[in-house]
Amino acid sequence: MNLGITAMIVAYLLVMFAIAAWLRKRVKNDTDYLLAGRKMGPVLIAVMLLATNFGGAFVLGTSQDAYSVGFAAISFAMGIFVGLIFLAFFVAKRVRSGDFVTVPDFLQSRFGGPAVRMFASALSILALAGILAGQVGAAASSLTALGLSHNWGAVVGIVLIIAFTVLSGMWGVAITDFIQFIVIVAGLLLVTVIAVDAAGGLAAISDTFVSSGVSQPFNPLNQGWSFFLGAALPVIVHKLVGQDVMQRVFSARSARAAATGAGIAGVLTALFAVVPALAGMAARDLFPNLDPTVGVVPALISNVLPVWAAGILMAAIISAVISTADALLLAAVSNISNDFLLYVPSIRNNPQRQLLWSRILTIGLGLLALGFSLLVPGIIEVLTIAFTMYGSGVFVPFIFGLFTRFGGRVAAFVSMAVGAIVALLGLTGVVSVGVLPPVIVAVGLSITTYVVVAFVAKETSVPRPSVRSMETNDA
Repeated sequence: MNLGITAMIVAYLLVMFAIAAWLRKRVKNDTDYLLAGRKMGPVLIAVMLLATNFGGAFVLGTSQDAYSVGFAAISFAMGIFVGLIFLAFFVAKRVRSGDFVTVPDFLQSRFGGPAVRMFASALSILALAGILAGQVGAAASSLTALGLSHNWGAVVGIVLIIAFTVLSGMWGVAITDFIQFIVIVAGLLLVTVIAVDAAGGLAAISDTFVSSGVSQPFNPLNQGWSFFLGAALPVIVHKLVGQDVMQRVFSARSARAAATGAGIAGVLTALFAVVPALAGMAARDLFPNLDPTVGVVPALISNVLPVWAAGILMAAIISAVISTADALLLAAVSNISNDFLLYVPSIRNNPQRQLLWSRILTIGLGLLALGFSLLVPGIIEVLTIAFTMYGSGVFVPFIFGLFTRFGGRVAAFVSMAVGAIVALLGLTGVVSVGVLPPVIVAVGLSITTYVVVAFVAKETSVPRPSVRSMETNDA
């Protein structure tokens, strides 16, 4: 453990918590806690969407995968890029034009009745718990820089995540994300350039991979189309329907701000995609026997940067992982609070009680994610499972509901069930169709089910989604 790096990390985190404490005064009700009062402009929306990925899944997960498979690891980032571009051009404006709080909230407005809403919310909560577990794993990996074991890193990480979330909600996420985004981009670029040079350049890195059996290491398809699509497609689907993503859209001050922010985030993701991959590949040359529980990026930072720079960058990554996890926690809390608890009159009619319950739920869900993270330590694996399960279930009714008048509550409910179950069977190997990724099979059967059931149930023309608020929905 380097005491200089440790001191920098502790100091940085104290500053972030001081900012969160200062922002606490802005959290006066559940809308402030969960959606930052719906006051976010396009720049903050873009940064929040970017920070969701730059903290754990994108930076730490991609570099960790690139250490093993080379450029095939950017398939995850490419999924993020495509998903955010589709979100910007086709989805964000339509969804933000309504006063919705959650994706299931929209589904109830479009299809009617609580059954579709509650089922979609249950799938979302399960998915978010899995994604959050992946972020806890990323936090644990980052905190190894403090000399902690992976398990103790996970424990310390979840304590920080819960404390930060309860303190300032989405306001804290938004402001600290902006600071961390700047530090991470600049710092990781510096680390990558130094690491590639120390490894002897791109040719030397390529030779290292080829000698270990990975041909064409700089080809994103070096593991085949099945690997690429299997990692990218679940992410694309999730970016269009995931509550953690949509929560940022719902936080925008306008439909235009939401769409613009998503577009900026997509373009910057594509431009930055190769950086963590190159860092991971260079680490393979520099540290051929690296312990997989010690993050690739933390190992590079500790060895190639001066102490002060290493401390600041590690602190920014740890803090970004924490704020990403905060947003995931808030998304899951939104589902429970707005899709379940607001059916309880004593909570719905008491704003302060709503806020109290949201904070209690934050603690409970955080501890659940910690347990899941310790059982399933992989980052990308956990994220892919969570993306696939939720996305395969909700994607089809969401898209049909957003763009067409075809299909009603029966078609939506049955197609969600089919998509989620088929995805689960595909992920566990019970169902497989050649080399097709489970998400393709699940979404394909979900579409077929939706269309067939809509005709059988005579749901061929229903009203378009309204823009009524949550309170109107419950009235």
